[in-house]
Amino acid sequence: MMKTCLYCSFFFLAFLALAPAQSSDSKDNQPNIQPGTERSQSTSKKKRTPTPQQPSQDPDAGPAENAKPNESVKPNESASSVQGESSSKDSLVDFHNQPIPKAPANSGQPAEYPFDPHKAAKDVEVGQFYLSRKNYRAALDRFREALLYKPNDAEATYYMARTLEKMDLPTQAYDAYSKYLEILPQGPSAKESREGMKRLESRLDAAGTEPEKLAALDIETGEVLLARNDFAAAQGHFERAVRLSPENPVAYLRLAQSLQGLQRLDEARLYYRKYIELQPNGKYVSDARRAINDISLVLGK
Repeated sequence: MMKTCLYCSFFFLAFLALAPAQSSDSKDNQPNIQPGTERSQSTSKKKRTPTPQQPSQDPDAGPAENAKPNESVKPNESASSVQGESSSKDSLVDFHNQPIPKAPANSGQPAEYPFDPHKAAKDVEVGQFYLSRKNYRAALDRFREALLYKPNDAEATYYMARTLEKMDLPTQAYDAYSKYLEILPQGPSAKESREGMKRLESRLDAAGTEPEKLAALDIETGEVLLARNDFAAAQGHFERAVRLSPENPVAYLRLAQSLQGLQRLDEARLYYRKYIELQPNGKYVSDARRAINDISLVLGK
């Protein structure tokens, strides 16, 4: 009996020892998934893109098509543009339809040159400085501009006449001296204007034909363009002057200078030589020879 109880106790202890081993092989002892993680994953799977909230409609408000859409934010409009932040589109400037400055009444001037006697006086002052330095092109440009801001300005007209005479443009110089006498017949420069007209009378016969006058106008315009380094536009005027007056040495000289400014050196050298041929003792011969030497050094021939 005693042995039987010992055997029973032994088998009972053996059974208790084997029970955890069996339970360790069950599925419940596999690594558990945390409940919080499982809920978050399932929630993320169920997330959807929120649709725009439709405005609630009152049954008594009427048909839905009468409801006004929310226009505070336009489609495809960024939040920065809505809040007033700068953008490239907002910073664009419309250069069209800008107000055009108007000339005062009875000024006779185009809109881009309003009547401005102070600006004209400043142009005359600067033009006199250029004239004293023998920079005739720059002086002519200033005197012409002064007359745009203040038509019939006597002082600008007189100094323009002197400049044109220095530039070998007798027809324009004569007309400018005459214009001054029309404005101020007894003005401070009336005596000098009459003397200038007498000096130029002997040169007007050669430049009295219509083609010669047109050529002189082209030369005058070309001179102003050269002063502004607008060589291409100047070239066009000098070429026309050469066609109108094939024996005008100044036209060839100025054409050569404009071509040199355009780096068309071979052509420029030909026209410098033509000037020397037509006027071997002219006052610009030394300048023409110097330009020919400079071009030959650059071209190597």
